[in-house]
Amino acid sequence: MRTRTTLAAAAALLAACTPRSAPPVTAGTRIFDGQAQALAPSPDGSRLAWLTGCGPGEGPGRPSGCTLLVAPVGGGAPVRVAEGIAPAAGSFAWMTDGALLALARRDPATGAGDLFRWSPVAEARLLAPRVTSFATGAGGRLVMASGGEVLVVAPGADPTRLTGGTGAFEVAVAPAPGRAVAARARGAGGSPVLLLWRNGAGEGVAVARDVGSFAFSSDGAWLAAVAGVAPGTEGSLLALRVEPGPGGGAEPVRVARGVGPFRWAEGGARLAWLEGFDPRAHAGRLASGRPGEGAVALGDRVTSFEIAPGGLQVAFVRHVTQGGYAANLDLSPTAAAEPGTLAQDPAGFTFSPDGRWLWYRAGCAPSGDACALFRAPAAGLGPSQAPTRIADGVVAFSLAPGSSDRALLAFGRRDGAGVDLSAWTGARLVPLDTRVSPSSAVWLGPDGRRAAWVGGSAERPAILVADVP
Repeated sequence: MRTRTTLAAAAALLAACTPRSAPPVTAGTRIFDGQAQALAPSPDGSRLAWLTGCGPGEGPGRPSGCTLLVAPVGGGAPVRVAEGIAPAAGSFAWMTDGALLALARRDPATGAGDLFRWSPVAEARLLAPRVTSFATGAGGRLVMASGGEVLVVAPGADPTRLTGGTGAFEVAVAPAPGRAVAARARGAGGSPVLLLWRNGAGEGVAVARDVGSFAFSSDGAWLAAVAGVAPGTEGSLLALRVEPGPGGGAEPVRVARGVGPFRWAEGGARLAWLEGFDPRAHAGRLASGRPGEGAVALGDRVTSFEIAPGGLQVAFVRHVTQGGYAANLDLSPTAAAEPGTLAQDPAGFTFSPDGRWLWYRAGCAPSGDACALFRAPAAGLGPSQAPTRIADGVVAFSLAPGSSDRALLAFGRRDGAGVDLSAWTGARLVPLDTRVSPSSAVWLGPDGRRAAWVGGSAERPAILVADVP
């Protein structure tokens, strides 16, 4: 039987209000004065990178885009890493060894730019020109598509070219402990071919053609791709063992046909995907399973989904028409259990890093922004159990890395002057600041004990850092 929250229970939840006090002027310490966006903390949380001065270039040698700065979160003069950084995903990223990569002066037509590397012990230096994509792997390895070739950079070494990667424009590296490298390259007639270097060296092998998307599993053991994509036709989801066993397994396994988005679970070789995908409605039939094993169908007319870190639970938005149109947030508590409905018309959802909880917003105001924030056990609700209501008026939230009980919450303001920022620490809300730039708050480091955001005021913006008790 399907497990549902009843309408009465839902109404009771929505009627409840979570009190919160007005945030103080600020609980943070200024580490930078000026416009800032795209805050990105280093893996250990000791440094913060951000973009500033975005706009057209001023004067000779000043390209359009933004300036990338980095500074210690404890304070100190910011260091200029590079200029001409596009304010878009993939323009800069931290490496596990604390180095910072930046793709500068990108060509709007091709997306190619100059890739720089900065570290706390060395000034920024140019690694390669005409880079369209880069990815980092175990031990500080860097792989990039540069000028239609695949280059690998080991720590402290110069780039070396992988054989057989001509025409490459997108790359990926298998997560640790794997060393495999994959790339999409322009094949005959311009169709994208997926290449694989199983040991990160040697000759690249073509493993799929007409590829639209691809990704390694979180354990590095599998490579999945949507192949056979043609205009007006969705492709098939294929999965390939990176290291074939003694008995074979070198050929791809067809997982499903007509596939749109797919996603690997963090911490396991389990997939979730939308098959029979209709790109006009961005909807399909949701299924999940392991490559080469029987798949479990979870629901039709699904438009978005998330798979839990362990891979057994899947949450998704399913569109229904019984009794009127609605979008339900459903949760499949195990691979074999029938999904149950948690809420109607959700506005964002995610599993906690440890996979114990599903967090989601629902019961939104007519504007669609301010919603109630809930969390429910990823294993499903019991017969008399209801989701936990965390707070009301939430416009955005983010969970601390490695924690299920710490979150940053942004609350809507009636005057529209940014958002009010608080931290939820498992039992209470801790106000942090008021009139914060929307979507700017980030956690620092893996322990969720510090946070940074863009606040101050419209007249005097700043980056602020605070301890979160």
